[in-house]
Amino acid sequence: MKAKTAVIKIGTNAITNEDGSLNMDILSDFVRQISEAKKDHNVLLVSSGAMGAGMAVLNRELKYDDVTNRQLRAVVGQVKLMEIYSGLFKEHGVTVAQMLATRQDFENRNHFLNTKNCIQSLFNEDIIPIMNENDFVCIDELMFTDNDELAGIVSKMLFADVFLILSSIDGVYDEKGVVIPEFDFDQEIPENIITEDKSSFGKGGMETKFKMAQEVARHGTGVYIANSSAKDVVVRVLNGEHIGSYFRPKKKSD
Repeated sequence: MKAKTAVIKIGTNAITNEDGSLNMDILSDFVRQISEAKKDHNVLLVSSGAMGAGMAVLNRELKYDDVTNRQLRAVVGQVKLMEIYSGLFKEHGVTVAQMLATRQDFENRNHFLNTKNCIQSLFNEDIIPIMNENDFVCIDELMFTDNDELAGIVSKMLFADVFLILSSIDGVYDEKGVVIPEFDFDQEIPENIITEDKSSFGKGGMETKFKMAQEVARHGTGVYIANSSAKDVVVRVLNGEHIGSYFRPKKKSD
């Protein structure tokens, strides 16, 4: 088994076009980077984008309520998203596995242990788990706030060395639009940061990302919030380069 583990979360806006459809050029390059990075790391990917994929398949007005419409597009899109990932990774000789999660998978002890064991077994077989929220059953109390929360919970469960949050922004901005390069794990959210960046097609925002980044860093994992379009961002971060906003982890002795 490889010595280091990385959890990478990529947001909806990071892999979609303005109309919500999947951007295949971005996805292809992203897969290339992960395939290269996995030579030295166990990698788990938490990927949004099912809605975008579903909109391309169900490209028509649906007659149901908003919740049902979203569910239909998400569950149809999840199949398409995994089909795309599987095909792209296959070009690099990499096998992937789909994992759909609910909050109960981490709150119930047996579910938690089974989930962790499955992930470790996939790592042993050199397979990349691709995880997303199970939109078929995830309503109300079973829902995660967003995939940032799901990825953060998985990072803590695996005691990951690196947690990389990729979106369409360069990091955490101050009021002048300048990226703040570093935060301490116990630092409060600065009053001058911009928090309203909620995705057009996803659920997440900067405040959620910041809080989850700190929570994971407090657990001993180095966390990065960076732009998916930065050249070779995955490879560079996993090689130790600081890109975007970095959350210094709590040392084991702290």
